[in-house]
Amino acid sequence: MKRYYFTITYLPKNCDVSLLAGRCIGILHGFMSSREISNIGVCFPKWNEQTIGNQIAFVSTDKKQLTNLSQQSYFEMMAHDKLFGLSKIFEVPTNQSDVMFVRNQSIAKAFVGEKQRRLKRAKKRAEARGEVYTPEYKFEAKDIGHFHSIPVSSKGNGNNFILHIQKIEKAEPINNHFNNYGFATNQTFQGMVPSLNTLYKVAIEY
Repeated sequence: MKRYYFTITYLPKNCDVSLLAGRCIGILHGFMSSREISNIGVCFPKWNEQTIGNQIAFVSTDKKQLTNLSQQSYFEMMAHDKLFGLSKIFEVPTNQSDVMFVRNQSIAKAFVGEKQRRLKRAKKRAEARGEVYTPEYKFEAKDIGHFHSIPVSSKGNGNNFILHIQKIEKAEPINNHFNNYGFATNQTFQGMVPSLNTLYKVAIEY
């Protein structure tokens, strides 16, 4: 089964890579939602412990859909203004290991939901005792593992929210079903993408 990809490289130095990634993912979200498709996945070839890197890739078995995605006006405008390096459509080499970039919504719940409810309850108890409330915010990172956060704006309702993304190494058969942000999820969508990091390393050596 052939897969194809194109990359977008953020060209400005010291740019906010998470913000730009969020904007690119927002374009993908609108593209996939309007066409009701689930066969385009997101990859971060330069992902590491510190950052998602200054490059995003879109991967699919459908070359035509990728071509249409790459021609979205935002991408072409940013490329014209020399803010994005927009690649051609390439075939994924067969020697690529596969990974999953997972949107883990339990991370958001750990931050926003249960944590905030606990803090509110503690604050009420402290105020009832006439004390000044000083929260102790302890986040159990070891229970969740390493992740990066990407801000995304919803065109539908104008709300801003955070995608918490984890990279998981997988050696299972390839699955090409993604949510409409281009990611795998904990249960429903188990889409995998080529890591593409070996292509990045080769490019660095030249």
